[in-house]
Amino acid sequence: MTKTEVVKSIAERTGLSRKDVKTVIEALFRPGKGLISVTLKNEGKVTLAGFGTFFLRERSARKARNPKNGDHVSVPKRVYPAFKGAKTLKDSFRKG
Repeated sequence: MTKTEVVKSIAERTGLSRKDVKTVIEALFRPGKGLISVTLKNEGKVTLAGFGTFFLRERSARKARNPKNGDHVSVPKRVYPAFKGAKTLKDSFRKG
């Protein structure tokens, strides 16, 4: 599902205009400037009850090998965003 399809679907379900829905989605998800990105940078965690938690995960520094020439290179520590679905979200996909 694309962002345009999400905007259209939410607008139909809520009766809000597509422009208003798009503004809300941009405010929440815009990379680097959206509420989730900014909160992750400042607090490290965003929890949406019944949906899941966005958090930062850390990959430690390590040695790697360049596949082109076989040289060993050091890869620095890296922090990246991750998501874990809530139990209610996971349970909604289980059969039975």
